[in-house]
Amino acid sequence: MWYVIFGGILIFAGIYLIVKCIVSRKKGIHLDAQLIGFNQERDTQYPLFKFTYEGEELTLTGGVPAKPDKFKYEVGDTVKIIFNPSNRKFVDIEGSATEYLYGAGAIVLGAILVIASLKKMGVF
Repeated sequence: MWYVIFGGILIFAGIYLIVKCIVSRKKGIHLDAQLIGFNQERDTQYPLFKFTYEGEELTLTGGVPAKPDKFKYEVGDTVKIIFNPSNRKFVDIEGSATEYLYGAGAIVLGAILVIASLKKMGVF
């Protein structure tokens, strides 16, 4: 029974993540930013972007981790970002599908757990 509950939570979390991403990308402000480097947080690196919004120069990290040697952009490149003024912690990269993949993965894993548990319980 716990696998059904946990699977349901994963499905809900995946749907929530996808919807949240769609809404934030529609409501966000699309800007050009310069990749100025990478920010190390614990053992993970995040791209660091510098841009101007309403006359204020901001430097924020990208919301998804990236390895500098495998990252699509190089330091100094101009990148299209999505900035949400109410969230000044991080920005999204326009066209990035990573968050959608996390959501889809959670939905698939949750569905597998639910179906396997219900099959084991003899529901179908």
